[in-house]
Amino acid sequence: MGKIKSLTAAFFAAVLLITVLYLGVRAYYANRQSYSWNEMDWDGDGSTSLSEFLRSSDIGKRKVVQNGVECVEYYAFKDGLAVKTVCPKPASPQAK
Repeated sequence: MGKIKSLTAAFFAAVLLITVLYLGVRAYYANRQSYSWNEMDWDGDGSTSLSEFLRSSDIGKRKVVQNGVECVEYYAFKDGLAVKTVCPKPASPQAK
């Protein structure tokens, strides 16, 4: 039974190592997108979770024009559909 336990432990260690390497590669490509932490807040809840950080490796960034305003659209690589679009906020009129 000792040999089976050793093989099982080795198998799980290998799976853990592969998982860590996979997540590391995804994180590396996520950082290559040059997203800020705020940009990676895909659900808009005010904070970037680990899953949102990892998801950013599957999301691209492009400029689009909406109503004459240049905006940034984040889209899924798998289908090209927009995940979110961010447009600059118009300047608020200052009280005189």
